[in-house]
Amino acid sequence: MSRLTAPFICLLLPLSAAAAFAASPCPTQEILGSAAKRSSDLVCIVPQVYGPGGLVGVDNGGPLTATKFHEVHFQASSINSFGPINAEIGVQLSQVPLASPVSGFIFANGVMQEATSFGPVLADRAETLGKRRVFVGASYEYFEFDKADGVNLKSFGAVFTHELEPTICATIPSTPCKNGEPIYTNDIVATQNRIDIKVHQVTMVATYGLSDRLDVSVALPIVDVRVGMTSNATIYNFEPPPVNHTFAPITDNPRETYISPFNAILTNSDSALGIGDLRLRGKYVAWRDAKEKSAVAVGVDLRLPTGDAYKFLGSGTWGLRPFVIYSYSARISPHANAGFEGNGNSVLAGNVTSEPVTKAQLPNVFSYSAGADASVRRWLGLSADYIGTSLLNASRVENSSFTDYVGNPHLNLSTFVSTVNQANISAGAKVRPIARLLITGNVLFRVNDAGLHFKPSPLIGVSYTF
Repeated sequence: MSRLTAPFICLLLPLSAAAAFAASPCPTQEILGSAAKRSSDLVCIVPQVYGPGGLVGVDNGGPLTATKFHEVHFQASSINSFGPINAEIGVQLSQVPLASPVSGFIFANGVMQEATSFGPVLADRAETLGKRRVFVGASYEYFEFDKADGVNLKSFGAVFTHELEPTICATIPSTPCKNGEPIYTNDIVATQNRIDIKVHQVTMVATYGLSDRLDVSVALPIVDVRVGMTSNATIYNFEPPPVNHTFAPITDNPRETYISPFNAILTNSDSALGIGDLRLRGKYVAWRDAKEKSAVAVGVDLRLPTGDAYKFLGSGTWGLRPFVIYSYSARISPHANAGFEGNGNSVLAGNVTSEPVTKAQLPNVFSYSAGADASVRRWLGLSADYIGTSLLNASRVENSSFTDYVGNPHLNLSTFVSTVNQANISAGAKVRPIARLLITGNVLFRVNDAGLHFKPSPLIGVSYTF
């Protein structure tokens, strides 16, 4: 079997030197025939939308009619063209903002007391909970992703090129050739695609005050991820029969809608439910003024890879984020924080279709926020924050154009690497119906198209401080 040269082969090149570590869940690049199996892992939804063998003949697990002289057709190109989307999903899920681990009640002036405001929702403030105090909370968030770096995930084009066949012209002289390659290697498959990604996340948070200045927190998300893809594929042949590429009318495949020999619609979808990445936090009040109005805290977040990266439930690697927070306690309380998260190697930044799988480093992330929360009534608080994240040296996609053998243009994807500067606005409210019980509502808005973009994301939560 010869190897395929594709215009987008760089899409899955690792961001750093990659290391092999496990068997592939969807090894479409190396295994054909009866050994090619469709995977239930969400990381394989996009690579296997054309079947477990990729865009190849029916005898190798694909939707194309078997073709004389060759077998793998458009395999690597069809697999590799969507690689960065998998990476962006994994990175975005590992950076989903969580509700604040302390809310409403703080340690100040030597005692546990009601705060002048109930605090931010997705940001944090410097004050700690207080010695031997306990905070518990749970929140629900919903995300629907609709763009990737400005590319509309509901409708985007991608072109797949044919495998090169450098030996055919020499071994079969009757083959129509040009520049040492058969004419049929100029054939393309132009596709119009749709990817749907929806995430439901319930996060349980607990904080314990080790001292008057130090508290520790743990956050465990339960994640429900749903991914689906539809691809409308059209074959363009540039050589007369008998080597025309066509779709095979497979009547027993519910994922394929056969329209004509040169057009078919293929789908793939699945969902996963499970725990996400566990997060641990330690926060220490390093300074506060004599009146205990202003405070500065330092701390560190540790993300553990407890979520299954193959199912998009987690990032697939550890993350360590030192941070600093400033806040001022008043009826209107400003606050700001900044942190830098270093990430390890993950399959989501590598190649999930190679055998064995390769890992590469997830982008490191600089995150920052600034905002204020205000006390409107003794039972009602409002908050607003600007939340920014910068993903360093991240793989990205953009719309482009591909010109075929006879000069016709087709919509396509291309890739590049740069820093992704994401901007978000958080607006929320907290209501205290009784005692130290708080009910939280919030909406997170993405205000630019950098990275994986989501529609306005709602959050609702409940917490109590003992």
